[in-house]
Amino acid sequence: MAPPFVFPQTLTSLEEDNDSDYTRLTVQNPFPISSLRPPELEEFVKGVSFDLSDKELFCVEEQEVFDRVYSLVKGFASLSPGCKLNLVESLRSNLSVLLPNVDSLSRSGSFLSRDGGHDESDECGGEQLVADRVASHRNAFKIYTFFLVHIVLIEESSSSSANNATKSEEAVCEFMELGTSEGRIMNLISNSLEINLPLLFGSSDPDENYLSFIMKNAFLMFENALLLKDSDAKDALCRIIGTCATKYHYIAQSCASILHLIHKYDFVVTHLADAVAGAEKKYADGSMAISLIREIGRTNPKDYVKDTVGLKILGGFLWSWLIGCQNCFRLTLAYWFPILVENHTR
Repeated sequence: MAPPFVFPQTLTSLEEDNDSDYTRLTVQNPFPISSLRPPELEEFVKGVSFDLSDKELFCVEEQEVFDRVYSLVKGFASLSPGCKLNLVESLRSNLSVLLPNVDSLSRSGSFLSRDGGHDESDECGGEQLVADRVASHRNAFKIYTFFLVHIVLIEESSSSSANNATKSEEAVCEFMELGTSEGRIMNLISNSLEINLPLLFGSSDPDENYLSFIMKNAFLMFENALLLKDSDAKDALCRIIGTCATKYHYIAQSCASILHLIHKYDFVVTHLADAVAGAEKKYADGSMAISLIREIGRTNPKDYVKDTVGLKILGGFLWSWLIGCQNCFRLTLAYWFPILVENHTR
């Protein structure tokens, strides 16, 4: 059984933080794809894609497969459009098939617990088999998520740089096609938050390492105005933020990031307001909205006298949020009034 995968700080940390004790999954033998000629690289990508489709879904935790996928993701910007799409679709397809399998694992565990026709040793063996299966699915789930998110980050970085250069009509078409893939990837990541994650992670909330990775990069993508123009990607990012903050109680960190972004980038205001309103509508839970109001209420009004631009942006955020979810206003009215009174008396 493969060691557990732990989300590193960066993509290349998997290679730099090589774990010789095998207490966690890291890259052992990165492949120098830059040394391959285009036909050889294409065959290399096809080989990786074949393994991902031909073997079990969690084959990505096998050391050889893991190292080869990592090498391709690390050099993703240098791949041809065809190789990019081949790799992306292989990873995306496997993750999309893996998600419903988690529920089947839950049913398998329930069946074993109800089946009284086996002796104690058989029962223990069956429980261990399910536990190992869950661990492999958890590893694969995190690995696919990690690589797909980094592909989006790499592609967005490359696209932003390419926008400053002259591109042929063919290159523009390829860029648009890959942009569509980015929206599909983030939509899949958003959907993955709706499966039985408590079963995978063994607790009511996913572990901090996973949530931190998802939210850090979701907010990082929010800083990219080009990505937000893709409605699929933007909607997926809004759902990711709303789900992690509300369903998985990642509220304090989310609110801090939201307030930081709306003061830094005016183009995110409406979209982040949609994320807050959408979470309240979906989960009938205004905890994120209430936490934001509390944070805003802690600011001394005199500070905004010196920062009229910040005040205007904050007002635009609150207005967009209330328009997007008028129920939020009624829900949080009890919190608005004491804050306004307190600020007035300062």
